[in-house]
Amino acid sequence: MKRSPLDGSERTSWIYLLPGLLIYTAFVFGPIVAALGLSLTSWDGLTVPKWVGLGNYVDLFSDDRFYIALRNNAELMIFYCVLPLVLGITLAACVWNLKQREQLALRTFLFLPYIMPTAVLGIIWAWLYNPAFGPFNQFLRGVGLGMLALPWLGDFDFVLPAVGIVATWYFFGFCMVIFLTGIQRIDPSLFDAAKVDGASARKTFFWITLPLLMPEIRVVLLLTVIASIKSFDLIFTMTRGGPANATLVPNIYMYQLGFELNRFGAAAAIAIVGALLTFAINFAIHRLVGSQNKGQA
Repeated sequence: MKRSPLDGSERTSWIYLLPGLLIYTAFVFGPIVAALGLSLTSWDGLTVPKWVGLGNYVDLFSDDRFYIALRNNAELMIFYCVLPLVLGITLAACVWNLKQREQLALRTFLFLPYIMPTAVLGIIWAWLYNPAFGPFNQFLRGVGLGMLALPWLGDFDFVLPAVGIVATWYFFGFCMVIFLTGIQRIDPSLFDAAKVDGASARKTFFWITLPLLMPEIRVVLLLTVIASIKSFDLIFTMTRGGPANATLVPNIYMYQLGFELNRFGAAAAIAIVGALLTFAINFAIHRLVGSQNKGQA
């Protein structure tokens, strides 16, 4: 029997893995270790870094602006995670019943925002929200709702939802495509049996479609939660964290500390806290949704 070159000893297998490990170490582990070391120093980018130990973390957790950024990030999760998930799964259940051609056209149309750079979308939506000439306010005035025309990105109460709606619009088409793929994975005989038993569309959705889509729901939650925690470019191009910290998120604050105030040690501390927060939330999602999947198996 002819042996494959991959059937060698364990030492030979490590030789094949070595290039990938080197690249992964250089571009993933290396920056993480560098950021961790930098977060334990005080460095302005020019002089020699000074060792401060956990000083940056102590300052960070006594900083009111950091808590404002965390609170804004938590509120944005509604627009980055919850609304796209609900809209995506609802639309997937509706689109699934359409003919293949209509389904393909609608799926492509709703997925289009996801292929565009969020920085470009931020600039476009900032123009749409413009209080003077933006089409959004012009439409409201045109239909007799001029009292609702606001400076959306300058209003303390509405700026966060205004930015969040753009994130929802960006993600819900992507979520719908994931859920449509999941529905195709479900055994069609289950839907046929439900139809024979006289189950309504609502009962079929809640008792068959939704429970069997748990693996896709977990994937969508993981991806959107990560996207919300590392949100930067969309908010930066629309509001730069303003007005008065109303849309400040940890990554914007990290940028301000690092590249505007030259406090790179404090900025690295925010990056490390953000990474730990991402791991903790993802672990919680794995434990919560993963346990339900095991229960169904």
